[in-house]
Amino acid sequence: MRRAAMVAVLIGILVAAGCSKRVEIAQEPGVEQQPGATWTVVSADGLDEAQMKQQQHAQEAIQAMASRLMGELTAALDDGGPDAGIEVCSVRAPEISAAVANEFGVHLGRTSFKLRNRSNLPPEWAERLVDLRTAEPTWLVGPNGELAGLIPIRLKAECSMCHGPREQISDEVLAKIDDYYPDDEAVGFAEGDLRGWFWVETPSS
Repeated sequence: MRRAAMVAVLIGILVAAGCSKRVEIAQEPGVEQQPGATWTVVSADGLDEAQMKQQQHAQEAIQAMASRLMGELTAALDDGGPDAGIEVCSVRAPEISAAVANEFGVHLGRTSFKLRNRSNLPPEWAERLVDLRTAEPTWLVGPNGELAGLIPIRLKAECSMCHGPREQISDEVLAKIDDYYPDDEAVGFAEGDLRGWFWVETPSS
């Protein structure tokens, strides 16, 4: 029951986020607004019918990845505690992302400005958005008709055991994190903080 409730809450958050008003990146003097050379940020009103279908497909892919990952993570925490949860994030998260990407025919993953896994670097089109700590769902159109989305992830209370202030994380958990991620930066967060983003890139329809 607890696991199902958590998954339902996560999916609800993602659905709500995906339906939120899209915002343009504030343009700085002398700086192009585009996060990448060939990607353009678009508002909700700027999406045409084909792009809205791409957006829906992208949201479904993110929801599938999030629900599967949270399901396995919650089960691991219930059965084996933080050690098992860290193993799921290290081993199963990339496998789940790859499986969902293949199933939906998209590219997707997670990223952050404070990485735990260096393989989670943002795609090029998302780099400036990550640097700006973009806190709203943001959509971009690519050079060949792709549609990409960056959806914020807020830290949940139960994730603080591995991502909270370092001095508040148990020595056992820290040792496990150091084993899997010797270059870890993903600590120091509080509940509700912007932890990172789901990103997704859909081909032209």
